[in-house]
This record gives sequence, C-alpha cells and structure tokens, in this order.
Amino acid sequence: MGPSKLNTEMLAGKQVLVAEDNTANQLVLKRLLKKVGIEPVFANNGQEIMSLYKAEPEKWHLLLMDCEMPVMDGYHATEGIREYEVEQAINPIHIIGLSAHAITEFKKKALDVGMDDYLTKPLDRDLLFQTLDKYLHAD
Repeated sequence: MGPSKLNTEMLAGKQVLVAEDNTANQLVLKRLLKKVGIEPVFANNGQEIMSLYKAEPEKWHLLLMDCEMPVMDGYHATEGIREYEVEQAINPIHIIGLSAHAITEFKKKALDVGMDDYLTKPLDRDLLFQTLDKYLHAD
C-alpha cells in the first residue's frame, strides 16, 4: 500500500485553518486538501489566523501555518496561539509549519516556537497527506 493509498475517509470533514498569504499557494492547498475531503479556511497572515483560532478554538482540528507572511509571520502567530492555549487551559492544536526554506535551522526555529511539524514548499502531495493523516488520526 503506497503513501497515496491512505485512509482519506478519516480526514474528510476535518476543520483545517490555513495561514498563507500567496493566492497561488492557497489554490494549490485548496485543491490538495479537497482530494482528501477537507475544505480549508484561509487566513492571509498570522494576525488573521490567531483571530480565527481564538474565536472558536474547539472548532479546528489542525492549523497549516506559513512561516513567512506580512503583518505577522507564522512563528509569532504560533507563539501567540501557544500562549493563548496555556492561558485558557485548552489542549494545544496541531500546527504544521510551511516554508520554502529547507534548511535545518528554519525547521528548528519552527519547532522551537511550538509547531508540531514542518513541511517545505513546494509541498510534496504524499508527504502532506501522510502528515495530515498522522496528526488528524491522533484525535
């Protein structure tokens, strides 16, 4: 069974919030996520994703967080979300960092600020699905 033969029914209907400022990347992610039955909600920067998450933290199953965005980047947004979760005593949501940087220090920074995982762009479809499968099955 290859990686593209994941049990995607387990992913269908999951509520995924995506911070991504590039519209072309939004379209790619929307198309990929649709293949596994996920209709993502997009935020254009870290400030927006924090507001959307804080408004209804129990609604979301996972956040895909672009690391480099205007207004507020994904690193600061992740720190803000993690602080909020501690203040509210709520279970931390899974946050997957997205970046064009494949360098180890960027991945380390992402994990240090509280992201659960890190994927490089352009996204590898199978790796994205495996990562979603890993974190969305944990619930």
